Amino acid sequence: MEDSIMLHQHPELFRSAIKETADNLNIRDVFIEKDYWISLVLKRLSESRYVDSVVFKGGTSLSKGYKLISRFSEDVDIAVIDVADSSGNQLKTLIRTVEKEIAQDLVESTVDGITSKGSRFRKSVYQYPETQKRKMQETYLNTLIVEINSFANPYPYSRLEIQSLIGEYLHKNNQTDLIREHGLEPFKVNILDIKQTLIEKLVSLIRFSFAENYLDELSGKIRHFYDLYFLLNNKDCSSYFESSQFMNDFRTVFAHDQRAFDEPRGWNAKQMNESPIFNHFDEIWKTLKSQYVKELSLLAFTEIPDEREISKNFWKIIKAFE
Repeated sequence: MEDSIMLHQHPELFRSAIKETADNLNIRDVFIEKDYWISLVLKRLSESRYVDSVVFKGGTSLSKGYKLISRFSEDVDIAVIDVADSSGNQLKTLIRTVEKEIAQDLVESTVDGITSKGSRFRKSVYQYPETQKRKMQETYLNTLIVEINSFANPYPYSRLEIQSLIGEYLHKNNQTDLIREHGLEPFKVNILDIKQTLIEKLVSLIRFSFAENYLDELSGKIRHFYDLYFLLNNKDCSSYFESSQFMNDFRTVFAHDQRAFDEPRGWNAKQMNESPIFNHFDEIWKTLKSQYVKELSLLAFTEIPDEREISKNFWKIIKAFE
């Protein structure tokens, strides 16, 4: 279908579908709307000739692909696969073209401190037309962040099904005609395995704990703690975490990130056991826990784990490395 998910082209029907879905799922309407646009970006990917060339990853993949977490995100994080077979110019062109293809329904907005364009990565902010009136105290923006890079190690992955929350609600209510008419059917894209996501999020926290202003950096990664809680409470992930394979894979990703990234300064030569997050976690969490409660309470659509449970969960990780 050339014109996928055209519900937004019918403003009144779109607003009605958002409200009805929000009321039924007890989720804020601004999140239902954002989910629609995230799903549209991913559907554009599923319909493009690049669907086999990239992998959807990160926190949003945990909620959209695995239904593992109950929080919203505005990030669409995508990694290119088989980069060894491409030249620098080919990768740059591929990344730029993929972004243009999947974000065709959105309007780009340059934002200092976020927008970043390199030869092997692109991070762009896009706006979508807002249909829901926000309450005065709500700070949610009608934006998505699309990040595409070619220096990740996005393996293993599998082809999984995704559908917008509106589409799921209509399916539950047997409104198949509306689903078909407006392109709201499920679709499939490559999604990074949750075991690899577990390692990537942990390595990210360790890496940024070496930053000079590491409390600020870790505060910006506060969602990782939430995600790690649910990852380690997943049966498959928990068994994997307790296996020798986890340690082998962790060392591989840790070494890969040290080769791939120069920041923070000195990261390439750091040893894992030097990480402040391993050596001073209680002090760090004492500072970060209020940010965890504040940020995740706004983003989650179910009750968030108590900050003490998050701390206990991370201590389980620390002890595994002792």
